[in-house]
Amino acid sequence: MRPGLLAKLKHVQQVLASKVVLEDGFSWPPKSIAGLDVAFKGDMAFSACVLLSFPDLKVLEVSRASSRPRLPYIPGFLAFREVPAMLKALRGLGQEPDVVMVDAQGIAHPRRCGEATHLGIVAGLPSVGVAKRVLCGTYPTRPRRPDTWSPLYHEGDIVGFIYLSKARCRPLVISPGHLISLETSLRLVRACIRGHKLPEPTRLAHLAASEMARQA
Repeated sequence: MRPGLLAKLKHVQQVLASKVVLEDGFSWPPKSIAGLDVAFKGDMAFSACVLLSFPDLKVLEVSRASSRPRLPYIPGFLAFREVPAMLKALRGLGQEPDVVMVDAQGIAHPRRCGEATHLGIVAGLPSVGVAKRVLCGTYPTRPRRPDTWSPLYHEGDIVGFIYLSKARCRPLVISPGHLISLETSLRLVRACIRGHKLPEPTRLAHLAASEMARQA
């Protein structure tokens, strides 16, 4: 790793985090929502962006892209590896979504700049993160029943929610990325659950990206 690289990446995250707007940049309900995910095989990244109508969640379009990441995996800095691939797939859509849902953290990140935040700011779109594990923070209680949640705190602030979407599954971490409020982030994810652990936008994006990697 190049000397000083981590310091530069941290600085970029701090600058991006200073630009975050935790207010809704769209009117409820949105008309469309895009899900984004990335899968890897060897030194290649395979990204998928699935555009769905809202609230019925019908697939309108699927955009796929492949690229070679410029950075290795570095914990806490995954956005620099994955966001360029996600942007490539996002920009392949024929229409711009009202909001983007990313299989990653939003502001529930040590420097308040997870992948969903990074992507939302760079793309200039409302974004929300839905992650599978807690990266930072604590929560008072663990939800025990489906469609229940608990606030996630980091350094005295609420940065998201621990949300149980399905029985006998690990809870999800929901956090706003950019141009969306905490409350709307939770509301949007809840509205996208269709019997699976993951909300439909990121579930379908995950399936599409994984299939690309398998066929590569």
